[in-house]
Amino acid sequence: MFINHINTRIFLVFSVFFLTLLKSQSTEELKKFMETYDKIKVDQQANEVVKKGIDSEKSADKGPMKLLITPGDITNYYNEKIISIRDELDELKNMLSLTDTLLPITDFGYNYFNKRDSVFYIDNLNISKDYILDYGDEIIISVWGQVEQYEKKIINRDGSVFVSNVGSLSLGGKTLKEANTYIFNRFSKVYSTLNAKPPLSFIDVSVGQTKKININVSGHIMYPGNYVVNPSVNIINLLIISGGITNTGTLRNIYISRENTLIDSIDLYPAISGLSYVKNFNFLDGDVVLIPPKNHSIALTGSVRIPAYYEISSSDNLNKMISFAGGLTRKSMDEVFIYRKEKDNLILKLNDYKAFNLINGDSLFFPESNYKSKFIYVTVDNGLSVKIPWLNNLSYKDIFNYTNTDVNNIKNIELVRDLGNDKLETYILQNFSTGEFFFLPYDFIFIQQRNRFEKLSTVFVEGLINSPGLYPLIGSSETLNSIISRAGGLKSSTNLTNVTVIRDSMQFGSMDGNIILSPNDTILVKSFNGVVKLEGEIHNPGNIEWIDERLSRDYIKLAGGLTSSADKRHIVYITPFGEAIKIKKNSRIKILPGSSIRVSKKKLNEKSLAQNSFQQFNSIITSLVSLAILARTSQ
Repeated sequence: MFINHINTRIFLVFSVFFLTLLKSQSTEELKKFMETYDKIKVDQQANEVVKKGIDSEKSADKGPMKLLITPGDITNYYNEKIISIRDELDELKNMLSLTDTLLPITDFGYNYFNKRDSVFYIDNLNISKDYILDYGDEIIISVWGQVEQYEKKIINRDGSVFVSNVGSLSLGGKTLKEANTYIFNRFSKVYSTLNAKPPLSFIDVSVGQTKKININVSGHIMYPGNYVVNPSVNIINLLIISGGITNTGTLRNIYISRENTLIDSIDLYPAISGLSYVKNFNFLDGDVVLIPPKNHSIALTGSVRIPAYYEISSSDNLNKMISFAGGLTRKSMDEVFIYRKEKDNLILKLNDYKAFNLINGDSLFFPESNYKSKFIYVTVDNGLSVKIPWLNNLSYKDIFNYTNTDVNNIKNIELVRDLGNDKLETYILQNFSTGEFFFLPYDFIFIQQRNRFEKLSTVFVEGLINSPGLYPLIGSSETLNSIISRAGGLKSSTNLTNVTVIRDSMQFGSMDGNIILSPNDTILVKSFNGVVKLEGEIHNPGNIEWIDERLSRDYIKLAGGLTSSADKRHIVYITPFGEAIKIKKNSRIKILPGSSIRVSKKKLNEKSLAQNSFQQFNSIITSLVSLAILARTSQ
């Protein structure tokens, strides 16, 4: 019967693991699995042969036959088989750890209370000096030396005991330490040898049989109810006696109530994990232990020593929870992947563990260095490839956080995906700052960033502007208006017509400010000039007040018009920012303040030049003749 039961369990276990491994294991692993199964099958057939041999030796006529196998041999055989089965199950468990499936986990700490029937409960525990004496306690008083007396008394309901030669002693409500002092003082009044120097008599006070107290255990406990226990019982033993806390109850915040008042709360995690101990607590009759429901919890999986669901409190950080889980294994990587439902996933480095606070529902995976899980590979600026654990909802943000990449500095992202059969597919990813992309295991991602160390293109702003100085150009099409705005705008004493852009040997401006600037441009903002300058072949050259309604011809008339040698075909209007425009004498062009109008002189032709030279020569000859005549006359 026992063999059949074991065979049934083996068959069920192997069936479950076979279905799991069939989907995810390699040919070598399946072969190993079948060899293990065949080995146990051979053992099973051997058992059947032994059983048939025993049955064949029995005779229906002659009754039971003497067996050649002793009961001890059978016991040893079954023990060896059980050990073998356990080894095989451990091997199957190790095989499961090599698949892509994580081992199932349970709630941490609840199996701590499962040994209720095997715990030997000591009814009379050691009594501390803080133990409070009360009705039902047995007090033992021993006096020896020159005087001898021995008393064993039960404390009455009024808290007193009567001792021969001494009288009534009031002990109820006193601690054992206080009772020692009190009894010594009372006995010293009767036996002076107790106070002699050196003392000639000695006294000892101890507690014999202790009273029993009633403690009520309620809430999420396996066997709630009232328990009559020794008053020195600790909270751990009390919970074991009551069957332990159910999986729905908390292990982090157990309430102790006295006379309807909460007097303390206890966290069992330090004791269960072996990091600390439960503080000593003196129970009194009528105390209530209440187990509230479990609150927030997280999951720790991967390369932690005790993978499980862990209950968290508001003061817990990641480092503390790893300590409760027994720490990380030596194969653990220096990072953890944190999955948060309906929130951004996180990937933390080891140095960030201490400062990280957990929230309800966090699922934390600690990968091993040789863990055969699914990853994607990321390279930034052709650097070393970084391996990131893959999850279904892996996002751009997860990748950027893991690789410390600034999304605003990304130039482009290329993804290479292996389609199998030596086929690769390439994508250029778009909208990576706001969009989403469904990544697959073993994707290769190449991130190219802009060169942060390229020399900035700048322009220099000076003159009547609120914040003059050097300004970097934003992009390749920044305008004059944009730079003026970034520099705080123009002073109130000037306007856009007085802004000149100096580029190499050129000077120019813009009426609307939409001119595109180039690197190394200088922007000169001059003061408002309220005159128009007229120069050249003008009867009255000089400055004339600028009035908005005046045209170019008006300023020429106000200056007295053109001279006879003025060249009407070469009249030039020069704007405040150096732009030269050819105009006519009667042009109706609106003139800007600070402008100038320049009139050129006519060019002389060759004929008129020859006539002028001849006339000048005749004048010189005439003058010389006149001088000669005057000289002779004077002689």
